[in-house]
Amino acid sequence: MSKRAYPLKPVIEHAFDNANAVVFEIDLDRVTNKNFKEEFSQTAVYPPGQSLSRHLSPETIDVLNTILPVYGLSLKKVERFKPWFLAEVLSTRTLEMAGFSNDLGVDLHFYRKARAVGKPVLGLETVRDQARIFDRMDEAENEQYLISTLYGLPAYPAVMQNLVNAWTAGDVGTLDRLVNEDKRADQESHNALFSRRNSRWLPEIERFAHGQGNYLIIVGAGHLVGEDGVVAQLKRAGYSVDQL
Repeated sequence: MSKRAYPLKPVIEHAFDNANAVVFEIDLDRVTNKNFKEEFSQTAVYPPGQSLSRHLSPETIDVLNTILPVYGLSLKKVERFKPWFLAEVLSTRTLEMAGFSNDLGVDLHFYRKARAVGKPVLGLETVRDQARIFDRMDEAENEQYLISTLYGLPAYPAVMQNLVNAWTAGDVGTLDRLVNEDKRADQESHNALFSRRNSRWLPEIERFAHGQGNYLIIVGAGHLVGEDGVVAQLKRAGYSVDQL
């Protein structure tokens, strides 16, 4: 998010106030620099003796040599990064340069509030789960994910602002279109980021639904829309889901 996304709408803050516990994608109480580095070092970087340039086509290397200097990087500096991780690094830097920040995300906003008032914090998955999101992609899929990210970087801030605007307005149709428009072009990435995780989360969400008290569950907006989104899966499972 960016600073101009705050304050959030009162209905969202009221949901937090009425919750007995707050559930995030991962239990943020359990995230440390140490376990984050340990888990991602196994999936995000190549082992000694391997390098990015050995796994990418010359054409992709040429594109990287053009783009990386814009971010103060060089191929030498990112040689150990796997393609998907480099894609995430460049996406994050692009948004930061446009005024967005991970520290301003809704998850961290409510995590800080939960800590301040002593509300329990829980998670739907672990740091290890998130570190392994792209593990199933083969080399061709990994490179394609990087290529599509590279060519999408110039428009990414505008796309993200449109996403934030749609989320803020509760415009489910636009949010669905923006999140899922590339689904057919890169089905595996979509499955890795959304479909499989949504399905794994569902039993946990159902457990919270049948538990004592109210649970505020906060996940990325992309998990809420589409035929394989959490909301659609809950409806198919027989739950009544109302948009506030």
